[in-house]
Amino acid sequence: MASALSLINPAFLAIPIFASVYNEACSYFDTKSVEKRLLQFQKKIEEQAITINALQESIDLLDEHSQYVFRNNFKHLCLSALPEITEPLIDCLISYLMNEKQDMDEELCEIICSCNGNDIELLKIIKQYMKDGVRIYHQQMTEKYQSDIREKQKQPQIVNQENTTMKKAYTPHKWYDRNIIYGENTIFWKDFTEFFKLTNIQDMGRILNEAGKDEDGFEVYDWAFLVRALLKMQSKGVVQLEFISSTGIISQNNIDRFHITLFGQNLLEHIRVDA
Repeated sequence: MASALSLINPAFLAIPIFASVYNEACSYFDTKSVEKRLLQFQKKIEEQAITINALQESIDLLDEHSQYVFRNNFKHLCLSALPEITEPLIDCLISYLMNEKQDMDEELCEIICSCNGNDIELLKIIKQYMKDGVRIYHQQMTEKYQSDIREKQKQPQIVNQENTTMKKAYTPHKWYDRNIIYGENTIFWKDFTEFFKLTNIQDMGRILNEAGKDEDGFEVYDWAFLVRALLKMQSKGVVQLEFISSTGIISQNNIDRFHITLFGQNLLEHIRVDA
């Protein structure tokens, strides 16, 4: 098999930060694998019509901290990144170089580097849902939220009433359920599971404790992996889970909805799904 190095632009490897990672990586790792990752990076640059000169100029503008961030993540791409994360990591690395502000992309690179194949699969189905998903329950809860707002506005203001015979006035108060919806960035578990035809699972925690079954009755663990990934993404700040409160015992895995955070929204821009 011919080396991928013959396909890599020599000017690309003339940039010190790429050359140093290449030389270091090849000294103790499979050369062909490193060259394959370099070629992936180069092809993505060419797709975005970024010249080698523009790439060099962007790197030269990085301060010491930013250069280490880029080098460490690029080294991870060449040596340690799982195949499933290479595409979003490359996309994020290029964004890190070409954007004026790197703060968000630095966080995203760290998140992506911590992902495994199931984490990326979860992000893909979330993005697919946000693109094509049906939001029946979302609409119902949005209407309830708007109704509650209108009802609150009609309520009379509480006025302190004092007279010689009564010092306090009793005003009845209606309590409203917490109903936070961040537009399309809020996904209700009921809508989500119905869209992906996951039946008989109202409590997400059940997926972690009981093996699911496919149409032929065989046990499958696909959704257990994805639910674990969802919990992991909450710990990374990518999503925020909200659970159902009940009497008796309460499970934080019995979720009602989850929100795609600012980090999640930016991360999904680097995730590709089939058209």
